[in-house]
Amino acid sequence: MKKIILLTAISLSFVFSAYAQRGERTDAYLALQKGKLKEAKEAIDQAVKNEKTMNDAKTWLYYGEIYYGIATSPLPVFRNLDANAAQKALDGLQKAKKLDEKNKIVKEADDYIGKLSAVFYTNGANDFKVKDYNKAITDFEQAFKIAGMLGKTDTTAAYNIGISGVLANQPKVAAEYLKKCIDLNFKDPKVFIFYARSLKQMGDTTGAMQALTEGRGRYPKELSILLEQAQVYLEQGKSEQLIASLKEAISKEPNNPGNANFYFLIGKSYDDSGNKVEAENYYKKAIDVNPNFFEAYYNIGAIFVNKASNIQKQANDLPLDKVKEYNALNDSANVQLQLALPWLEKSLSIRPGDKLSTTALKEAYTRLKMYDKLKALNANQ
Repeated sequence: MKKIILLTAISLSFVFSAYAQRGERTDAYLALQKGKLKEAKEAIDQAVKNEKTMNDAKTWLYYGEIYYGIATSPLPVFRNLDANAAQKALDGLQKAKKLDEKNKIVKEADDYIGKLSAVFYTNGANDFKVKDYNKAITDFEQAFKIAGMLGKTDTTAAYNIGISGVLANQPKVAAEYLKKCIDLNFKDPKVFIFYARSLKQMGDTTGAMQALTEGRGRYPKELSILLEQAQVYLEQGKSEQLIASLKEAISKEPNNPGNANFYFLIGKSYDDSGNKVEAENYYKKAIDVNPNFFEAYYNIGAIFVNKASNIQKQANDLPLDKVKEYNALNDSANVQLQLALPWLEKSLSIRPGDKLSTTALKEAYTRLKMYDKLKALNANQ
C-alpha cells in the first residue's frame, strides 16, 4: 500500500511539473489576450528558454504575436519594452514555421508576417524623416524580404531602399534595388535619376548616362530626367551637350519660371567657351524671366569690363610713339566700361554691399573720372 501511494505521489509530481513548464506559455498567451504585454513578454521570454517548450512551434508563434503587439502598440509604455520588437517578432514567427512539421500554424504565422511588412515600412519611413538613412535601409529591406517570403515583390520598398542608399552613400545597395525596380517597370521616372546617381557614386559616369538615356526613352516627356542629364554634362564639362539639353528643357515648358536658371546656365556655358555674344544674349533671357537675377546682371557687366581690360592691354603693349593708336584704344576701352556700368549698378542694387560689384564699379568710376558716383558709392560702404 505504501508503494502504491508513493508511486501515485511521484506520478502527480511529474504532471504538475509538466503543467508548470507549459504554464509559462499559457500565461503568456492569456496575458496577451488581456492586453498585458509586459506580463506576456516576461512569460514568453521564459517559455522560449524552457527545454520543454523551446522547440514547440506554438511557443514561437506566441512569441511572434507578443512581440508584434509590442512593436505595434499605440502606447509608448509598451513599445519601449523592446526597441527591436518587430525584428524579434519576425524571427519568432519564422522559427514557428520551421518547427511546424504538420503545418498547423503556418497560415496564422504568415498572417502576422504579412502585417510586419507594414511595421517595417513605417519604421523605415520614420527613419527617413529624421535622416537616419542607414537605419531606413535596414527597415525597408526587411519589408522587401517579407514580401519575398510571401511570394511577392515589393517594388515600393525596393525603391525606398534605393533612395536611402543614395543618401546614405551606399551606392552598391542603392544600385541593386533600383535596378530591380527598373527591370520590373516600376512606375516612377525618378527611379532612373536615383539609379544614375548611385552609379555616379561608384564612379560609373558612362553607366549613369546610359541609365538616364533609358529613362528618357521610357519617359520622353519627363523634364526631371532631362535636367539630370544636363547635370551630368555640366559635371563632365560637356558644354555642347549641356546647352542642347537645357534648350530642350526650356522648349518643353516655355512658361516655367525655372527657365531663368536654364537660360543663365546656357549663357555661362557660352561665356566659358568664349562666345560672349551668345552669353550676353542668354543672360538677358534669364533677366527677362527673372528681373532680379543678380548673377545675370553681374556677368553681363563682367563681359564689358573684361573687354575693356583686353583693349587696354593692347593699348599698353603699343610702342611709345604710337600715341594716336593708344588714344583710340584707350577711348574704346572706356566705351566698354560705360556699357558695363548699368549692369553692375543694377547688380549692386539687387544685392547691396556685394564686394565684387562694388570693386568693379569703383575701378570703373575712377577710370572714367566719375568722382561724384565714386563718392556716393564710398559713402554707402
